[in-house]
Amino acid sequence: MKIMSTCRNKTGKILFFIVIACFTFSFSQEEIDKKIDYTSEELRKIRQEIQHYKTQLEKTRSKEQSLLSQLQQTEQEISLTSKLVRQLSREQQLKEQQIAQTRASIERLTGNLETLKRNFARRLVHIYKQGDFNDWELLLTSQSLNQAIYRVKYLRILTDIDKKTVANIRLNIRAIDQKKEQLTAELADLQKIISEKLRYRETLSNQKRQRDRQLKNAQKDRNNLLAQIKAKEKAAAELAELIASLEKESEAIQRELERQRRMAGMVTVNPFLESRGKLIWPVNGQVVSKFGIQKHPTLKTITENSGIDIKVSKGTPVRAVLDGVVTTITYIRGFGNLVIIDHGSGFYTVYSHIDNVTVYEKEYVKRNTIIAEVSDSGSLSGAMLHFEIWSNRTKLNPEVWLAKR
Repeated sequence: MKIMSTCRNKTGKILFFIVIACFTFSFSQEEIDKKIDYTSEELRKIRQEIQHYKTQLEKTRSKEQSLLSQLQQTEQEISLTSKLVRQLSREQQLKEQQIAQTRASIERLTGNLETLKRNFARRLVHIYKQGDFNDWELLLTSQSLNQAIYRVKYLRILTDIDKKTVANIRLNIRAIDQKKEQLTAELADLQKIISEKLRYRETLSNQKRQRDRQLKNAQKDRNNLLAQIKAKEKAAAELAELIASLEKESEAIQRELERQRRMAGMVTVNPFLESRGKLIWPVNGQVVSKFGIQKHPTLKTITENSGIDIKVSKGTPVRAVLDGVVTTITYIRGFGNLVIIDHGSGFYTVYSHIDNVTVYEKEYVKRNTIIAEVSDSGSLSGAMLHFEIWSNRTKLNPEVWLAKR
């Protein structure tokens, strides 16, 4: 049976369809990714935090400050800049993944378009070769009423297929154009991220050089060491308030932990409690200050240590003692840079005097994951890790919970 053209001018119809074929494919608008600006909510919060700190700093610029206060200010600036650089690195990674996905979508859509155009071209060639009959001739040459009805239905099906094919081609081209526009915007965003990260890395280098100079000068004065011990007592109270505030989010974190642990095949209800005396050490080094009431070896002052201080070389990797969710990455005077991990069931671990943090807030980390490096941030006594364990609002002796060595 010959398939006939629905247009009297066969040549005109073929040219019309060839022009239409240069236009796109069936692609749901919902499947087209929305343009994502690189200024994410996380970046916005960090920028806001930096701006707030600068505002507070301006209020104290005119006041005479001790060398220790200047050092602490510089360290806090370093902490905030590092946080921004770390988030920009994350944004860069996410943006690169997004660009790769967009390019893959363009390739897939282009392949679909070529297939549609190729198939449609074959159909037009087939129509041309079948001769110059029109639809009425096809119906009038029917040998019976049933055959005529069948031919009418067949022609309608072909017409519908042709319409859908043309619509699909149009949509496909439109989707490709949108994806190309999205790719251009994403590449521009990526360049902004990289440029901004390079600027802040340079700022960070300058801040660290300034901090090194201030630290050397501060270490020469014994009074600064006494002042820092007092600052650490105040910081301990600040940390206790911070731990208490985390309980507001404990239910959501507990659910996330349970989900992650189910995925990992863990059946233990309270792994932290069951790890008493078995936890891995965050670093391997000498405990130079134990938990509880301590007498300073040089200054002979009496202080209460809410954790333990482990002496190790600067740059030593710090590991999570158990799996959990990172709730806090911040700077507290007296402790320096600090990370808190929620292990569920009200248990928290605190890691301070650290630098080069490699994790993010709200991130799930596994046991033994490297989360940072030991530094002398917040310390005039050299590099060491200050480590604490909390059960809700109660401080625990870490050496009771860590594995015996």
